[in-house]
Amino acid sequence: MVRAMTLRISSPEGVRHGVELDGGPITIGRTAPDHVPDVVLGPDPQRWVGRLHCTLDFTEGMWSVTDNASVNGTLLRHGDVTERLQGRKRVQHGDTLLILGDMDPDGSPLYWELTFLDPHTTRPAPFGSAAEVRHTGPCLRYDWVAARAYRCENGGETPISGLRPQGHQLLRYMAGRSGGGAAVACDHAELITALWGAREEWAPHRSYNRMDIAGVVRAVRRCVEADPSNPRILETITGIGYRLNVLAGDPP
Repeated sequence: MVRAMTLRISSPEGVRHGVELDGGPITIGRTAPDHVPDVVLGPDPQRWVGRLHCTLDFTEGMWSVTDNASVNGTLLRHGDVTERLQGRKRVQHGDTLLILGDMDPDGSPLYWELTFLDPHTTRPAPFGSAAEVRHTGPCLRYDWVAARAYRCENGGETPISGLRPQGHQLLRYMAGRSGGGAAVACDHAELITALWGAREEWAPHRSYNRMDIAGVVRAVRRCVEADPSNPRILETITGIGYRLNVLAGDPP
């Protein structure tokens, strides 16, 4: 019997929806004349996504994915490892396919993210929770009472100046997710909600996406990083979001 696997799909703009995988093969791609794949990734006016980009199959009790010689390729993220998909690969709970969907003005890739969720598998701790990565380089301390941020390195502290309100909001939110100095990762959709609220709260005809988050991050890096072009405190996690390295022992 086919297990009730769900594919959680997040667009390059952070819009999410889910598709239940009740059997295969399942085609993934963009629409074309006389062709509609089972899972449509679009709109895609620049044709980043292939017409038959990749295919999911269910055989011998497990799901697998195959890239159909797509021009831009398919990435498979399993745990902390992301690699280009070659041949057929088994997929499991928590694995994510990354398919190029756009580029931001700086030339950074914006991906479609297709994550496999298996209700019969024990869930790991939620992404973005504290207690994952320990950071030994420069980090940030946020004083909640005084609303001041400090760059911490080599046992010393330097007050951070020039932060705008949204920069403070970003740092307060991410620092608040930390416990005991863990490096906290937050995805794009989570940060959009943290800064601008839920979609239903947005002004009419206004929307926010990863480029809006990237603008706030750039402004924050100019204040907190010794070298904003090589960030070590507010780091990018390609295709996912950002990670803030917080001082160990800094209270949430």
